[in-house]
Amino acid sequence: MTKYDLTLMVAADTDAEARKKLEDKMEKLVKALDGKVGKTVEMGKKQLAYKIKGVREAAFFNWSLELPAAAVVQLDKKLTVDREVLRHLLVLED
Repeated sequence: MTKYDLTLMVAADTDAEARKKLEDKMEKLVKALDGKVGKTVEMGKKQLAYKIKGVREAAFFNWSLELPAAAVVQLDKKLTVDREVLRHLLVLED
């Protein structure tokens, strides 16, 4: 398995319960893809330079993941179609 770093942006006006559901959903998704979730960090809210899906402020989350190479494409596709996720970035850790 390879280590990856995943950063997500969600609308800043989502409440704490919705954020917790997002974290749980991500953990279930990664485990369903035979991966492991490491450290999870909520990076806080930040003002965006331009509107994304009509949103001016976003909350950022960061996960350390271990995934098989074949699961990366599937995870990327699922995050792309998820309506809660404004943007995501999945990169290989050194």
